[in-house]
Amino acid sequence: MSNLKRNGKLRWSPSYLRNRGQLTRAQKRAQRDLWPLYGLPYRFDEVIIPAEHFPATSGPLIVEIGFGMGDHFIKLAKALPERSLLGIEVHRPGIAAAMAKAEAAHLENIRVMRGDARLVLTDHFQSQIAEAVLIQFPDPWPDSGDAHRRLVQPGMVDLIHDRLLDNGHLLITTDVEDYANHCRSVLSACKGWNEVESSELSQYRIVTQYEQKGINESRAIHELKFQKTNTST
Repeated sequence: MSNLKRNGKLRWSPSYLRNRGQLTRAQKRAQRDLWPLYGLPYRFDEVIIPAEHFPATSGPLIVEIGFGMGDHFIKLAKALPERSLLGIEVHRPGIAAAMAKAEAAHLENIRVMRGDARLVLTDHFQSQIAEAVLIQFPDPWPDSGDAHRRLVQPGMVDLIHDRLLDNGHLLITTDVEDYANHCRSVLSACKGWNEVESSELSQYRIVTQYEQKGINESRAIHELKFQKTNTST
């Protein structure tokens, strides 16, 4: 497995808090029993070929970064059984919950990875692998001193561009207006992106418990849709 540190220094600041929640007994059981079915482990310097890990599907890959408890991730997998879905998450309770939901729904088109998404996409995938990358409600890091920890940064956006197929989409959903403005600013400054009105995947988006809490607190939901273009445009 790769490491965030190189020569004793962090390669970039993590966009997440390392410890968030404890595994319940049921989640521990799911982690133990279901990881061999749905987990996609990786070793140092290993390049992953997505097609080798999705034997039941042949459609394009969709990557969801930070899928939380997996509600949206699982709904998308149910709606698009011909697609391959890869979820990347750092928190074990969410991974265990998503795998349990996948088993209950008899899904064969998902795999999950535990780790820093930027590290995974940098070290363990090459070339263009996905038709879409989804980021649902990333941590906004509202304090000015923490802004550098936001997931949506130029380096990450350029990396996603490299991993998307031609005309692929980056979809970001947030309930923080400042973060939405931040994302638009970053994407407009990076080459190879157009903000678009619609994306096929948007029709499958559901209101998660987290989003409902934001709605109940009168926060606007911002759905940002960007399409990859040639870097020369």
